[in-house]
Formats: sequence, structure tokens, C-alpha cells
Amino acid sequence: MRWLPRLALALTALLVLPAAAIGQGTRPPIKIGLLLPYTGVIAVNGQETTRGIEFFLSKIGNKAGGREIQLLKEDDEAKPDVGQTKIRKLVERDKVDVLVGPVHSGVALAIRDYVHAQGIPLIVPVAFTRDLTAPAKASPWIFRVVETSDQGNFPMGTWVFKKTPYRKMVVIASDFVAGRHSAEAFTAAFKAAGGEVVKEIYAPLNTPDFAPYVAQVAALSADAVYAWFAGADSIRFVRAYKEYGLAGKLPLLAYNTLVDDVLLPTLGDAALGVVSVGHYSAALDTPENRAFVREYEAKYNAWPTRYAELGYVSGQLIGAALETLKGETGDRAAVRDAIRNAATAIHPPRGPIRFDRYQQVVTDVYVMRVERQGNRLVNAIVDRIPGTSQEESWKWWNK
Repeated sequence: MRWLPRLALALTALLVLPAAAIGQGTRPPIKIGLLLPYTGVIAVNGQETTRGIEFFLSKIGNKAGGREIQLLKEDDEAKPDVGQTKIRKLVERDKVDVLVGPVHSGVALAIRDYVHAQGIPLIVPVAFTRDLTAPAKASPWIFRVVETSDQGNFPMGTWVFKKTPYRKMVVIASDFVAGRHSAEAFTAAFKAAGGEVVKEIYAPLNTPDFAPYVAQVAALSADAVYAWFAGADSIRFVRAYKEYGLAGKLPLLAYNTLVDDVLLPTLGDAALGVVSVGHYSAALDTPENRAFVREYEAKYNAWPTRYAELGYVSGQLIGAALETLKGETGDRAAVRDAIRNAATAIHPPRGPIRFDRYQQVVTDVYVMRVERQGNRLVNAIVDRIPGTSQEESWKWWNK
């Protein structure tokens, strides 16, 4: 019976080894918290950003670094106070490992101090107020993959003066932080180049009727109009601009949120000819983007929007960071550093990116014109403004 102890040991080994293997294979999922608007005037922006993240995760089997990935979504309603409540839930109750959001710049500023104090990585895909990554508020825990309110609008002011005959502009925008900062940036550069801004007009967010504002524009003597609106406001403004008869008289230029790809089917011919600036168009002709658009359209039967690209890039950064860390997220500083280093390792649809010393993306932006190609309206690429950075615009406001 001397063989019994040996048999017991062998059986114990057979039981212990599978248990260890099972333990290694069942690490809890990595939790990504999404703080985005899913209701309200800019809900489509949050929904499209989410779709971009989900699309990337589906491509990697919803797993990175050997661990499953779980998305936890919270609707900030584009309201700063709601955003503060929801982010606390994600961090303190849901115990997320990394955060993505928000869309609304006011929400981004409202949650900044909490994120910094908690020391948890946050990737900002859409909210682009210049203040968030300026020296006074920049945090090593906050990364942003969209250009700031200055990075697109400021060089566009210079581009308009140098590349068009327009010398007198009307600037019109939504009356909140993102709209005002965008208008200020364009105005500063256009004036510095030698142009004149005849008037700045601001309309409340979620304006139901733009007729009074368009009437103001019509009464002014100008060469063209530069606009910043987003979401449902974009649709109402562009339609009112055409209905008032201005589309054929005053060329309309804008930041790309006005005629984002997701809005073009709704805008229809009212958007034709609008020239805009932004970091991405589905019509961008590069190998990376052609593959992205082809795969995205096959899955969703639609072209990706600028928000989908921003969500996708956010996912790329997180996926690359988790692969580097082999799925280990216990050290938040290591996750933060891996996200920073991932920027130059990924291949975004828009082209190469990197982060500056304040974790703000340095990126090309594109000048686009809405054209009809076949049965589809597209933001056709007109020009490229390479390597824009937030620091280029600091000379006029961050003194």
C-alpha cells in the first residue's frame, strides 16, 4: 500500500494545476468607463463616439492583454453637475480602470479636478476647450485625442485669408465655451493675417429657430461667414441659412462639426459647398483610412463620422496600452504611461499622432468641402494643415 501516498500526491497535482490554470485564465474584466451624452442636443456625438470604441473592441475580440474588456456607460446629459455625479459612480462604485469622455467642454472642465485628484487615466475624445490641456489646468492623467478649439480654428483663420479672396467675415457660433473659444481662435488668426471680422453673433445652445440670427447675417456687408455649431443646432442652422437664401450669396465656412459626416444625409443639398476644417473625413484617401471605412461600413452600413474616429482612436490607445502591460491595471501610473507611449505606436485612420508635454494630441487637420460623389454627400479633402499643436495659438491668448 506504499503506493497510496504517491497516488494521493498525483491526484492532488492533477487538481491543483488545472485550478491554477483556471485562476490565470479568469482574471476579472478590465473596466472602461464611458462618460458621454446619450440624451439631449449632442446625444448623437456621444452615440457615435461609443460606436467607434465598440467597433475597435469588436476587432480585437473585446479582449486585450489576455483579459476581457467591459464597457460601463453613463449618460452625462451634457450637464456639468450630472457629469460630476456620474464620474464618481464610475470610479468609486464601479471601480473602472480607465475613463473615456466627455463630449461637452463644460463637463470636461467640471470633472478635471476630480480625475486629477483620483489619479485615474482619462482619454478625452471630443470635448475640445483649450483650457483643459493648457498649462494652468493640464493634468498628467488626462489625454485628449481631438484637436483643441484652437488647433483647427486658429490655422483655419490664417488659411482663409491666404487661400481665399475673403477679407470681411461674419462669425457666428453657439453661446457656450466650445463655440466661443472656436470663434475667438478663428477671429484672432484671421485678424492677425489682415482680415476683418464684421460682427460676432452668438446663439444659445439648442436654439429652436435660427431665423433671427440668419437675418442679422443677411443685413451685414461681408464676403463670407464662419460658423461653429454642433448636433441638432448644426442641422437647424444650415437649413435656415439655405432657406433664407444666403447659401448662394455668402459662402459658408465652418468647423467640421457643422457638416460632420453623420449629419450630411439629414442636411442634404443644403450642405453642398460648405468648407470646413477638422481632424478627419471618411473621404481621406490613405491606406489606413480606406481599410477603416471599408470595415466600418460593412458592419454598420454607414461611413464613420469624426466622432466614430475619435472613439476608435481612444480604443486603439487603450488596447495598445493593455497589450504592453499584459493586462495588468493595478498600477494606474503604469497604465497612464502606457497610454502616452501608445500614441506613436498605433495607426489612426486620420494619420500619425503624438502627445505634447501636456497630453494634448499633435495632429494634422484637413480643409474639406461638401460635395456629392455618386449618391453620397462627402467632406472631400481640399487641403491639409500638417502637425497642428495647441501651442501655436498660445501667443494670442495664453500670455
